[in-house]
Amino acid sequence: MQAAQKSWIAYDANSQFPLENIPFGVYHAGAQTNCCTRIGDTIVDLAALFPWFKGPLFSALKSNIFEGQNLNQFASMGKAIRIEARQTIQALFAEGAKDDAVMNAACKPAEGVKMAMPVFIRDYTDFYSSKNHAYNIGVMFRGPDNAL
Repeated sequence: MQAAQKSWIAYDANSQFPLENIPFGVYHAGAQTNCCTRIGDTIVDLAALFPWFKGPLFSALKSNIFEGQNLNQFASMGKAIRIEARQTIQALFAEGAKDDAVMNAACKPAEGVKMAMPVFIRDYTDFYSSKNHAYNIGVMFRGPDNAL
């Protein structure tokens, strides 16, 4: 079992948002929305943190992909950039790496922060995830004898 990563951001050992998690979301930053992550009870504004993303994929970008109303552009860039983003965030917030410029630019208490829809989906899509799912829906509408 791998030891837990330690962060300079203090959080409870039972937190759903340890340094290993790094979820991506969108929050209201005044009149605009920005992409974010969360470590413990701290929201990290990824748009403000963008200058510290110096990996090869981020260095090739011409604009801050975290400024915007959703994560669509970031998500569309593939798995490799998400891995690079997570590794960068983990390095910046690892115990001993504290940088006051990072903290002042990007961190705010999660309490009272209003989250926004993280992705924009143009059309609603419904699908069956398995035969059991299709059967259960069929039972609700047509009964067990004619479910499928």
